Amino acid sequence: MQWMKLGRVVLFAALAVCLSTASFGQAVYGSLFGTVTDNTGAAIPGATITVTDTGKGTSVTSQSNDSGEWRAEHLIPDTYDVKVTMAGFKTFTATGLVVYADQSLKVPTQMEVGGATQTVTVNAENVPQLKTDRADVSTTFTANEVADLPIGQRNFTNLQLLLPGAQQLGWSHAADENPQGSQQIMVDGQTFGGVAFELDGTDNQDPILGIIVINPNLDSITESKITTQNFDAEFGKAVASVVTAQTKSGTNHFHGSGFWYRESNANQATNPYTQFRSAGATNNDNLVPGGLRNQIGGSIGGPILKDKVFFFGDFELQRQKVGTSATMTVPSAMLMSTCLGSTVGPSGIPGCDFSEYAAALGATNGTIYQADGTPYPGNVIPSGQLSPPAVNLFKLLQPFAPNRTGQFNGLQANYSASGTGIFNSDQWDIRGDYQVTPAIHAFGRFSRFTDVLSGSTIFGAAGGAGFGIANYGGNSAGANDSLATGFDWALKPNLLTDFRIGYYRYNIQDEKYNEGIPFMENLGIPA
Repeated sequence: MQWMKLGRVVLFAALAVCLSTASFGQAVYGSLFGTVTDNTGAAIPGATITVTDTGKGTSVTSQSNDSGEWRAEHLIPDTYDVKVTMAGFKTFTATGLVVYADQSLKVPTQMEVGGATQTVTVNAENVPQLKTDRADVSTTFTANEVADLPIGQRNFTNLQLLLPGAQQLGWSHAADENPQGSQQIMVDGQTFGGVAFELDGTDNQDPILGIIVINPNLDSITESKITTQNFDAEFGKAVASVVTAQTKSGTNHFHGSGFWYRESNANQATNPYTQFRSAGATNNDNLVPGGLRNQIGGSIGGPILKDKVFFFGDFELQRQKVGTSATMTVPSAMLMSTCLGSTVGPSGIPGCDFSEYAAALGATNGTIYQADGTPYPGNVIPSGQLSPPAVNLFKLLQPFAPNRTGQFNGLQANYSASGTGIFNSDQWDIRGDYQVTPAIHAFGRFSRFTDVLSGSTIFGAAGGAGFGIANYGGNSAGANDSLATGFDWALKPNLLTDFRIGYYRYNIQDEKYNEGIPFMENLGIPA
């Protein structure tokens, strides 16, 4: 009884989303349409139209109506052939028709009088490409374009930069909260958070950060469409643009791919402001931080049951040794030595001597005041008034003496260093398609992205900027998941239903660089 009740609920939900063929629901599928006419332009009703997926061997059949019009909806993006037959006319075929998601392709179907054994063939090059079924402003990238275009770091979200009116922001989310590398890109002046990301017709965007959750492997994409204006109402949350991507499905033949990209810092030029030979160095080891990036992956797809069941899978591994540099501020050599009691400044007063700072910043900004508002004599805080936690922090910073001129006579931005961090990630997708009947198609796809990110800090136990990606310091582990499944059912030529379920998880576990160490208590600041 429970299964019967569940079945009724599913059936009711399916019927509730039944759509007319001229309406919505094309975000994942494409369509072909046309009008069957004779050589005088008169409509031919009752002609049989067979649309065949050339890769999978599956086909759908329809009839032209009283006006000669026909339409094939809910087509998985792929290459199709169209065959039209009618008694008393030569067979009409159109081959190599590429169908994209959220697009309709018109196929002019003019038949000639003759026997059915005679054939008139039209190639895809002869089919007009003018879009007449919708007014959206969009750019579609095919699988070949996605694979062949020089997309920075093979990052799918960088496709947006190929659009007119797209501009990358000068800042980005922290590396630990965006390990999948979603780029912050404005489109037509709208904020990056207004971009809607969709993967196989399901949501693929974190609602808080406005970034992509699964940044798909380029080898898994059959096409991507980016719409910047006049997008359909079903994308109501979008403000800047809509980025839709469809994953590949298998065919009746096995196909695969493989890649290995390697990048190294070995031949990079140095940054003269932050990367230089330290005192006493005899080689160039500390000029450019060591960095090595390897991206390795591949894909495979094919039949499980010919003309019926297909699979596709892909993976991408990234192993990266990140080399970064940073510039920060440390106390001057005199301030450090006087605060720690190693020396006494020019005034002869034991304690922290800030006289250099008063000279560089002026009396207004460089004078040290007592609690009652009077200046300290000689701009020196006496040893007896020094804060023990501050002295303990100075002890941690003591090994890091100024090593560059910086600003304000070497008192600000006076320390630079470089180092390395680790970023490793694993990503994979698996998809299955099942042509249940010529009118019913079902699919399921699961994607997973996991990563480990780490970086040491410029001042060691004292913290500071990190040497991980984007100067991250600490340890982070992430795991993002995405699931899409559903089926479409052509109940009759003018009545369709599409039932779809999507799920995603964005999960980051972050730890400080000194996790588990009571840093404040060690400085002398309890609780």
